[in-house]
Amino acid sequence: MKSADLDPAALVHRMRQQLILVQVRIMELEDARDEAGARLAECQELLRAAQTLADGKLDEATHLEKVRADLQAQYDHLRHVQHVTNEALNAARHELADAGEALATERQNSADLESRLSQVNEARRRLEEMHHDATRRLHEAAAVLAAREQRLAELDAEIRTMKTSRSWRWTAWLRALERRLGGRKP
Repeated sequence: MKSADLDPAALVHRMRQQLILVQVRIMELEDARDEAGARLAECQELLRAAQTLADGKLDEATHLEKVRADLQAQYDHLRHVQHVTNEALNAARHELADAGEALATERQNSADLESRLSQVNEARRRLEEMHHDATRRLHEAAAVLAAREQRLAELDAEIRTMKTSRSWRWTAWLRALERRLGGRKP
């Protein structure tokens, strides 16, 4: 070291210079600190805004995920309903086809029954005609029978009257003779 370097006045001067430099540097640092504090406050404000935005977006994402899950559940339900509806529709189509076949069979049976019914009606009409004819002939026969019975009764009455007559009794010997001779006539 040099002796001039050791001089206390030079040292104080040098120290003053360094102290001034340090104070300038401190002031620069304080200015930088103030500047950095303002920037830090801005950054913190931006971070808070970013955090708020991120929280909002996270809430939106959670809500959208919930909506997506609900929509997926509704979609799955609608697929199930569609499947059940298709099965019911196919079953209804089969039932309708079976009912159509049954209806065709019933129509054929109905046509057969109508044909039989017309045949039965025709047979009934013929039987009614035969019945009316038989009834008419029966009445005619009954009238003829009644007339014959009346005639028989009249003839029986005449025979009784004749047999109870005096002439019948007086000619009884002639009839007996005729029976013995065999009813021969000359």
